[in-house]
Formats: sequence, structure tokens, C-alpha cells
Amino acid sequence: MVKEEEIVRMIKWAKVLSTSALGAAVAFSSITTSHAAEMKTAKAETTEHVSISQAQANGIALQDCKGTVTSTEFKQELSVYVITIATNNLEQRIVEVSARTGKVVKKQEVKLWTQNQVKESISKQYTGAIQSITFNKETNEYTLTVVDGKVEYTLTVDGLTGKVIHENKKELQLISEQKIKETIVKQYSGYVYSLEFKEATSQYIAVILKDSTQYTVTLDAFTGKVVNTSQQAVKLLTRQDAKDLALATYAGKVKMVEYDQNAAIFTVKIIKDNTEYTVTIDAVSGEITHVKHDKLQPLTETAVKVLALKHQEGKVEHIELITENSITVYVVTLVSGSKQQTLKFDAYTGQECS
Repeated sequence: MVKEEEIVRMIKWAKVLSTSALGAAVAFSSITTSHAAEMKTAKAETTEHVSISQAQANGIALQDCKGTVTSTEFKQELSVYVITIATNNLEQRIVEVSARTGKVVKKQEVKLWTQNQVKESISKQYTGAIQSITFNKETNEYTLTVVDGKVEYTLTVDGLTGKVIHENKKELQLISEQKIKETIVKQYSGYVYSLEFKEATSQYIAVILKDSTQYTVTLDAFTGKVVNTSQQAVKLLTRQDAKDLALATYAGKVKMVEYDQNAAIFTVKIIKDNTEYTVTIDAVSGEITHVKHDKLQPLTETAVKVLALKHQEGKVEHIELITENSITVYVVTLVSGSKQQTLKFDAYTGQECS
């Protein structure tokens, strides 16, 4: 049996514990309510401090510094917008704008690497030739194409540090001579006089003729891009020049002189004895590049009669084939009424001889 005194003591302790728990609960409730009030106040203060939007801050920064906004960050603890701008002079500026007043509170200038600085740095790292370089204002990055022999590198360079942050490597195929010729003709609208491949430098050297101008063009054999070009006036042979050159080698009678401007060559045909010489002459150098010999058969008497009657009406009395001054000719005697006429025709060309 529990004594009556112990029961009374237990009841008292129960009351004490109950009162303590209630006090703790009230205290916790007070703390929670107080914290919530503080949070609400802080939020209200923060909202009160931000009266300028991000778009407005960007506009204010651009008024102070012309260029392109590349990034915007809001620092809540300072209540400022930190705006990064790439200027038109390829420089980077960091502008801080107050979110409460809209005033520029701080400016910092960070110079970007110039194209020349980037090229110089890349040239030390890669042995190839820089084919192209572009700059992206939004990312502050340079993109370069470098060709080293049969390999093409596409590089991305950080504009602030000058470091290569990405490299893409690709094996290139040699472009055929035909493709190179097509590219040149399309670009210069002229005749490809010569085309030479330089294995040591992996380049094509092309000489193009257009009117009286000679272009010397160096092209990358793997990309087809023009590396270097020069031009000079060139004097082409005249028809008389070509005729004289051909006759100096093959003395005879000139039957024809033609010029092909698409190939820069003269073709001269000369008849000597019973042979036709077709002489091809380079219009630039004056060199005889090709000669073709064709044995000719003399015209028939019937064909010569037709030629004679076209020149003079009448009756053919006599036809004779002779050699005169190393030229084989037909001598035709025509009678018209009381008049008699003698005509001479080249036995191979049918041309009238004096």
C-alpha cells in the first residue's frame, strides 16, 4: 500500500512538470512568432531596397558604357546589379548599378586580348598558318582556324586570358588540280595558264591570264584558300607576231592564223610543197609548243575548173599542174569570146596565186 504522504508528493510533482511544459511551449511559440516577424521585416526591407529592375539596370549601364551586355548578376547583400559589358573596342567593363537609386556606384575596366595578341600567342603554340579569326562579343571568345599541313585546328580562345579553352582537330584531304582550276576560273574569270603543286609547302601556284594582265595566285592545297596573290601587265603576241614566228621555222604559204583567248595560244597553218603544218604558239612566251604535219593531196582538175569559172566566166581551154617557186600550182587557161585569160591556183589550198 502506498502511503498517503507519498501520493500527495507525487501529485505536487505532476503539477510542477505540467506548468514547466506549458511555459516551454509558450516560450517556443513566442520565439517562432518573433522569427517570422523578423523574416517578414527583412523581406519587406529587401523589396523596399530594390526599385530598379534588371532591364533598367542594363540600360543605365549601357548609357554609361557603350557596348553589349554579356552578363548581369544581382548581389542581394549589397543591393546592386553587377553588369559585364563588352565594348566596341573589344574591351570588357564591369559596371555596378544600385538597385535602389539606379546610380552607377562602381566601374571596372578589363581589357580584352586584341586579335594581334591572340594571333601572336597561337603562332607560338601552333606551327601552322592562321586562316581566319573571329570574335564573339556575347561570350568574349575568339574562334580561330589554323592549318598545319594536312591538319586543320578549330580553336576557341578566352578573350580575357588568351588561353585556348577548346581545340577541334580534323584531317584534311588534298584538293585536286581540277577543283583548284574551277575555283580560280570562277574567281578570276580568266584562263589558267599554268598550275604547279609545291609539295614542300602544300600549296598550288597558279598563273591566270585575263586580257593583258597576268595573276600569280598561291592557294592552300588542302583548304583552297588564297594565301597570296600578285599581278602584272603582260604583252601578248599579235597575229603578225605569230605568223612571223611560224614562217621563220616553216617557210611556206600561210593558210590561216587563229587566236584562242581561253588558252592564250595562236594556231598558224602553213602549206609547203604537199604538206600542211599546223603550228601552235604560246601567246605569252612566243614558244612553239606543238607542230602537226599532214600530207596533202592536190585538188582534182574538176575542182580547179569550178574554182576558175567562179573567178571568170568562159570556157576552160587548158589545165596544167606545175611547180613554181617551190609551190605546186594549177595553171588554167580560160577563153571568153575573143579574150583569153590565164589563172593560177594553189594545188592544195585552191587559193588564187598572183
